Amino acid sequence: MKRILLTGLVLAGLSASVFAQGWFDLDTSSMNNGITTDTQGNWYTGTAGFEVWELNSATLPAGINSAANGAAYKMLQTDGFSMEQTLTGQSVADGVFTYGDIKMKDVSPAGSTVVVALAAWTGAATSWSTAVGLPNAKAGVIAFVQPTSDYTAGPPTPTAPLFVGGASTWTTPAQDLVMTTVPEPSMFALAGLGAAALLIFRRRK
Repeated sequence: MKRILLTGLVLAGLSASVFAQGWFDLDTSSMNNGITTDTQGNWYTGTAGFEVWELNSATLPAGINSAANGAAYKMLQTDGFSMEQTLTGQSVADGVFTYGDIKMKDVSPAGSTVVVALAAWTGAATSWSTAVGLPNAKAGVIAFVQPTSDYTAGPPTPTAPLFVGGASTWTTPAQDLVMTTVPEPSMFALAGLGAAALLIFRRRK
């Protein structure tokens, strides 16, 4: 009896995960905002990589878009986001990035509105962690509320656009994905050790 019950629970979990899916069209070509370096409006042109993260909530986590980029990325790891896709070697021109359909397997319930976060970096690195600390590399994070549609439906519903109802949730309020130099975590540790050493030295004086 226990074995049958356990099998039923496993099958229920599997079937739930199959239908917990959503997709949207990652195309910024119709937006007034885009991908920049160092400041708003300083459009980036070149090769970039992206991690697409997803949070099953219709509410943006407080402070994520105002935090420094390293802290914002840490929030993705600690606030319940799931990394859905990594896109490397992508072309960005004058701040515009057009990829197409992004399928996210962890959207629950399927086709619901979620929070999407893009973690971007300059150059050909294969992940944020690889990019951070490379000479001249810059990286940034932006999060936004994004409706999705269910790609498991039969027939699949159309991909949800980045623009909804004539206004993009990315640009409400208006904000670019600003990539800046992000110190490696080891650099933060060294800075902390340096500060501690200074305090000890001052106390001894």
